[in-house]
Amino acid sequence: MTQKTVFFTSITPNYLAKARILCKSLKEYNPSAFFVLGLCDSQTIDKKFLEDPFDAVLDFNSLESIKDKQSFLFKHTITELCTAVKPFYAEAIINDYHADNVIYLDPDIGVFESLEPLTAYLDDYSIILTPHQLAPEKDDLYVRENEILFLKRGSFNLGFFGMKSDSQGLDFLHWWQNRLLFYCFDDDYEVLPELASDNLLGLFTDQKWIDLVPCLFSNHYIIRDPGYNVCTWNLSNRHIQLSSNGTYSVNGYPLRFFHFSGYDSGGHHNELIKSIQHYPFNHDALQLSNWYEERLKKENQEYFGNISYSLTKYENGEVIQNFERKIYHIRKDVYNIFQNPYKVTSSEPCFYHWIRNEYAEYFDESKYLARRKEDLSAAAMLNRWFPRGSVRRTIVSFLANKMFSR
Repeated sequence: MTQKTVFFTSITPNYLAKARILCKSLKEYNPSAFFVLGLCDSQTIDKKFLEDPFDAVLDFNSLESIKDKQSFLFKHTITELCTAVKPFYAEAIINDYHADNVIYLDPDIGVFESLEPLTAYLDDYSIILTPHQLAPEKDDLYVRENEILFLKRGSFNLGFFGMKSDSQGLDFLHWWQNRLLFYCFDDDYEVLPELASDNLLGLFTDQKWIDLVPCLFSNHYIIRDPGYNVCTWNLSNRHIQLSSNGTYSVNGYPLRFFHFSGYDSGGHHNELIKSIQHYPFNHDALQLSNWYEERLKKENQEYFGNISYSLTKYENGEVIQNFERKIYHIRKDVYNIFQNPYKVTSSEPCFYHWIRNEYAEYFDESKYLARRKEDLSAAAMLNRWFPRGSVRRTIVSFLANKMFSR
């Protein structure tokens, strides 16, 4: 089966209602679109829910490029998992459907217009990306909450990317796969010492890596049309208007797709209201939020949103803590020793017992809190002694490595 352009997303089952909205809205404005659902956990979902509206479903176990699947699943949190698999699903789609172009959209996106221009971009370029923001912020609040955050988490939002299966597109895909195989971290300060000692602070899932694309891959294109990947983080510079015929525009351009990021946590609503308070011209964005809420109800979000991820426990039934996943992720030297980290046994070495011995302080609440207090106090002291400049950075880096080394 051959498809010129294939759209896809990656989810665990609790995001199925959102993925259905994405797929249906895509096909509403792009009737011939071929959509593949990448499913990272098929153990907790009834297969009947996967038949419509998706054109195909790819299970995680079908990803041949990921050899050690148990280690991969164990070391990633749900967020890390659904982002780390993107380039692997993209390659599987290219192989299975002989696709010329692959376009990824986050499951919490709604499409409001034809995305045909994306294929035109991919006629000329191997990689297409959208920045978080297209213009400088004017309000200091958004300099701090947007621009500084983008410096930490990445200039491009990876709720979207497109690639062509030419030589440079595949070079990019394989480079990205290699990085995410070992370094797809949600920068979680719960294990600050371990991240710092391995120089792993500053990473943010799959996204931060893409800041290197303009340097490493020449045939890329940054989409500056404000109608793509609109979200609360760029409403300070994007004016959404609802016309009398029911269509939306952004700074006079058609709204192509809106990213409802942070909807479940309340972040979407909070940021939307705050943005409208600062920029009342975006009041019509509330209609988009209402549209999404109604669609979620129709797609039975209340049911799907409560489906639990199946790989949350060791074989003995004990819940795997996120810091246990993170430590396993960092300690690549133990991958070959504990190839099945879910296994619990007393007859042979297992990760469950090893981590409780090697990192006992994380399992002793009083010791853990004391250590966190020491780390934070030391960091505050360094900031007070060396408030700024290259001398501070050098000394802080040296002392932090000493402090956090085991």
